[in-house]
Amino acid sequence: MSNITILILVLFLGLWIYSIGSILTNEFNDKKAKVFWVIGIIFVPVLAFFYIFMKKNLLAKS
Repeated sequence: MSNITILILVLFLGLWIYSIGSILTNEFNDKKAKVFWVIGIIFVPVLAFFYIFMKKNLLAKS
């Protein structure tokens, strides 16, 4: 594999791990949404991109 491919894979893996960690540690407005995002990101990792943009609307205000 080329260096660019490895870099893209590492960045995607980092985003995926960040998304799962963020979901598990933060409080959501709706508990069902939290379960949906955990299951969704584990089985469809591309959803991690969407979670980053929707995170602001999903999390409960502190």
